[in-house]
Amino acid sequence: MKIGYIGSGRISKFHLPAIRNNNLTIKGIGTRKNSINCKTFAKDSDLLEYYCKGGWNEVLDKNLDAYCICVDTDVTADILLKVLDKGKPILVEKPVAWNLLEIDSLCKHKNSNNIFVAYNRRFYDVVKQAKDFCDKSDSGTVNINIPDSKQGRKVFLSNGCHMIDLARYLLGDFEVLNKVIRYDSISGEIASLTALCSNKKWSISINAHSLIPSNFGITINSKKNVFELLPIEKFNLYQGLEIIEPDSNNPLRRYVPKIIKTGYEISKFKPGFDNMYKDFREFIRSDCKPSKKNNTIFEARNTLLKCIELIEDNQNKLIR
Repeated sequence: MKIGYIGSGRISKFHLPAIRNNNLTIKGIGTRKNSINCKTFAKDSDLLEYYCKGGWNEVLDKNLDAYCICVDTDVTADILLKVLDKGKPILVEKPVAWNLLEIDSLCKHKNSNNIFVAYNRRFYDVVKQAKDFCDKSDSGTVNINIPDSKQGRKVFLSNGCHMIDLARYLLGDFEVLNKVIRYDSISGEIASLTALCSNKKWSISINAHSLIPSNFGITINSKKNVFELLPIEKFNLYQGLEIIEPDSNNPLRRYVPKIIKTGYEISKFKPGFDNMYKDFREFIRSDCKPSKKNNTIFEARNTLLKCIELIEDNQNKLIR
């Protein structure tokens, strides 16, 4: 199948190997008109003969089966609207847009069902284990940790959206009951967010705190079991405690959770990308039948809506 690729940024080096591994062939690549960066990327990727000097609009002039859009979120929605007019399947990088107005214009397009959003963590093998655990559990509590190396609304929407999307995928949609947002006194950006959320099955606490030495993670507690994704590429399933008596090396009595199962996300590709493109290939072949992972533009909108709800100023407590 022939693919038109729009993008050449840092994430593109992860997309290309997975595209090629799934028998998808890039026959057009472009970004801005006369982009030196895109030309260099195309040359380094053995795609120079398919480089479109005229930019992404020139990619649309080619006879292609599908498109991939991996550009800055600032321009994603505008480009995606134009590509949608071609009536072909499209894989697009998350979060797709910064606001609901932009993403709503995409949802209302006549070809909106053609959009496959690249929330790659839904495709982790370890996340499948977590999904099975959640589906089999009656109820429980969940702790979600969202650190980041930078502060800001766009940082949360760009990186934190992964965790909110993953929470929605694993646990089902949830309501934000209360939250506390703290702002940095110098930059004015969001420094931390603590939120209490729930649905009929799960009580969920979300802790997003920038600039701290920590890992993205989800801990799911149900009855006697604890399923932990920490970092997201690794899981531990705990059941019961092992009691370790004091000894000459450690004077304290210890209660250590027993690991009954563990696993890692092992792949020669960026985690989730190969499985994601396997699904996208079937998405193309099936005339845009939704993937089992449900990576539709409507799901992406719901994730963006939940992210905005978490960080927007409203009646909940705000500390500056």
